[in-house]
Amino acid sequence: MKITYFARKTIALAQQQVEKGGLPFSSVIVNQQGDCIAEGVNQVNELNDCTAHAEIQAIRKACEKLGRTTLKGSTLFASGEPCGLCYMAIRLAKISHIVILLDRNEVKQVGFDYLWTYQPQHDVVPSFKVENLPYEFKLAPFIQCQKA
Repeated sequence: MKITYFARKTIALAQQQVEKGGLPFSSVIVNQQGDCIAEGVNQVNELNDCTAHAEIQAIRKACEKLGRTTLKGSTLFASGEPCGLCYMAIRLAKISHIVILLDRNEVKQVGFDYLWTYQPQHDVVPSFKVENLPYEFKLAPFIQCQKA
């Protein structure tokens, strides 16, 4: 695989996004054969979507293109180390390798501090109310899925 080629491609995407007024986060996903299968840039502000991070955008495109929900064997390049949300998406997509160009501390030094996203979920969940509704038929769709 041409690691420096894809690193340059990732940086070029980030620079293009900044020129458009966006954030400098970009991602490129490469398959085992060394082909780029998807690219993504952070579009949180453009789409008013707090989950539209570069890595997630690239994962969505790659999965749609390949017609599956996992990307086992692929490599994800990221201009900045993925946040906690993106690491979880990467894990769910079963991406095998991550190449970061700036780590979380380097990104913080240039004004993007998202270290809080790495806190364990048990610290996050109590910050808002979670209610488990007692409802008679709440298991129905799950049982239906098991039978299908």
